[in-house]
Amino acid sequence: MKKRTAKDFISSYADEDEEKLVLIQSGTSANRTFLDDFWTAHTYALAMADAKNGQILSKRCYLSWPLSEKEREAGEYSRRFVKGAIYRIKARRWKGDALSEPYWYVTGVMEADVPCPALEEIWEEYIKPVLLNDEALGLLTLDRELSTFNGKCQWMGNEIQISLDVDIEKKSSWTRALGVMKKLIADQEKWDESMRTLAAQQLTAMANEWLADNEEINRNPEKEPITEKEFSQRILLTELSVSPSGCFTAWYEDDGMFWGHVITVDGTLKRGPASADIQG
Repeated sequence: MKKRTAKDFISSYADEDEEKLVLIQSGTSANRTFLDDFWTAHTYALAMADAKNGQILSKRCYLSWPLSEKEREAGEYSRRFVKGAIYRIKARRWKGDALSEPYWYVTGVMEADVPCPALEEIWEEYIKPVLLNDEALGLLTLDRELSTFNGKCQWMGNEIQISLDVDIEKKSSWTRALGVMKKLIADQEKWDESMRTLAAQQLTAMANEWLADNEEINRNPEKEPITEKEFSQRILLTELSVSPSGCFTAWYEDDGMFWGHVITVDGTLKRGPASADIQG
């Protein structure tokens, strides 16, 4: 399959620049897909306004532009926009079919910190805290950038972090995610045992391999191996995240068995724990 070039990227947008005002929602990052031979920088604008009269034209939109390898390595692209600031930009509209959010190719930044009452009002509303107070889970706070409600609760006598992945615009997803978390918390003894058991079954052999490579521990994995029972008792749950669909991920400290890596257990309410892995 033929690789896309920067010229292909540019040709997928209109030929003429338009002048717009954008309210930056997030930081700027860069990536390159397997179909591209170039990098693109990208960020999100919370809203876009007409540069002449300040009237809102669209809600959240995707802003991107191609990068050379040299530009990516220099890293200046990451400082082009600042979260919460309003910019006057030149940009070209994407030629493709309508997506859930408009795509724009940024060809230039003309001015930073531009006054625009309509965009400023949107930002003030955006940064207001959104709270959920649930009788079982306590107070949860919305992280808009990650689209998660975060809080703390008790799990088997210890305090853990909890996270609910949601669609901010659909409150029905809030309700479903709350329901998933509450079911796990309500029956935590059963879930705690099943998640630890699954992690031990899938990762104990690997733990012994790591033990054999650990010169700082005076323990022979052949004569005194880590057993599944020991493994399940040593790991410590620190965080639990759920989605509205019923999926969950449990995050465990490894007690040094994987030299400080995090252990994760993924599963669903219907099928129970399904897989375990280690994360860097």
